[in-house]
Amino acid sequence: MARNNALISQFIRGEERRQFKDIIKALALVIDLAEGYDAQHGYNVALSAVQLGKYIGLGPDKLRTIFYAGLLHDVGEVGFPKETDAFDFFEWQTQPYIRPHPLIGEAIVSQLPTLKKAGEIIRSHHEAWDGSGYPDGLKGDNIPIESQIIGLCDTFDVAGSVYHDKDTLRSRLAPVLRSHFSPDLIQEFKRMLAEAELWGARNFNQAAWQELGIDAVDLAVLLEVEVDYFKVTLKTFANVIDAKHQYTKGHSLRVGALSRRIATEMGFSEEESATIERAGFLHDAGKVGISRCILDKPGPLSDVEYGRIKAHPGMSAALLNTIQCLSDHAPLVRHHHERFDGFGYPDRLKSEEIPIGSRILAVADTYDAMTSDRAYRKGLPDRIAREEIIKYSGKMYDPDVVEAFLRLNSEEIMLLFEEAEKSSSLIY
Repeated sequence: MARNNALISQFIRGEERRQFKDIIKALALVIDLAEGYDAQHGYNVALSAVQLGKYIGLGPDKLRTIFYAGLLHDVGEVGFPKETDAFDFFEWQTQPYIRPHPLIGEAIVSQLPTLKKAGEIIRSHHEAWDGSGYPDGLKGDNIPIESQIIGLCDTFDVAGSVYHDKDTLRSRLAPVLRSHFSPDLIQEFKRMLAEAELWGARNFNQAAWQELGIDAVDLAVLLEVEVDYFKVTLKTFANVIDAKHQYTKGHSLRVGALSRRIATEMGFSEEESATIERAGFLHDAGKVGISRCILDKPGPLSDVEYGRIKAHPGMSAALLNTIQCLSDHAPLVRHHHERFDGFGYPDRLKSEEIPIGSRILAVADTYDAMTSDRAYRKGLPDRIAREEIIKYSGKMYDPDVVEAFLRLNSEEIMLLFEEAEKSSSLIY
């Protein structure tokens, strides 16, 4: 019986490990959307880097590190004003303001359980073989081979999507390859490409992946983790979402915390309240695909711009539907901008048609938005925010949710927010 219990326990933890990988893959997609890259750029880099690492003889432990570093190598770029620049890819990567992003990426990824080494690899993925890279000016063999692999596969994937003419691609790549990467690594990369198709999201080979042993290492290291890595990872996810918009740092974590407290006040179970909190962490995920010019616009939005904003709940839900362990949260996220009177969006649901979790998120989201600074105004006092929520009770908001919210005093909410913001101390 003891052996059976151990096997069951390992199976359960194996399912949790798959959740961890799925969430990290979804986070990589969010990074790609935020940075304007083709979807699956992070996944392409991760898979091709693992392929190259395997080709040169690296073992499962290092391949696991390369996989996660490849998925998240651009996380430090979220929040940088890339989309307004006229530079091409190689020019943009040398601009002074972008140089801190490997350090920021290391800080973010190192917070994720078991990924400290991946963070270190991300730190060095823009170092150059000739010493001209950043952030530490490392040179030659002082650059970790895993960082060299990530940098090479990153360069190859982005350049291939930017320069569609083969002659232009070769001419732009040649000087970068000479200055930035080990000649031996480049030769191995060329040999690998001559022997096999480059791995990517569009030609993922599950059988070949299983032979690598990465999943077994993944399960083993996560079995040793004592913290709630599911929640820690989602909080990091929330921080990345909020980094896209300069006025929303910590917003998703505050909405999650307040939503959970309102749910508890209404008598929901611990698990139900936790589900609503997780939906709060991710409710704005769809905003990462919206231009900063719209998100940070100080004046009124045009109809077209407002249409883009109104699309974000559906985009958030679509993203959650790609994560098996979070797909049941998608309806809560999709409907957090519905109105109790039926005049909200995206589906004009009303009253009890709106999931109760969405009705709770609506109040928490509104309160935090009103009491936080925005591009066009300072945050409103608690008293004014409460008056506005009371004013629209029964119109925009569920009266039962409003009643539960009003039972929480401003001091308690302030403490909730302060605790939530401890997880949003990253500087982008």
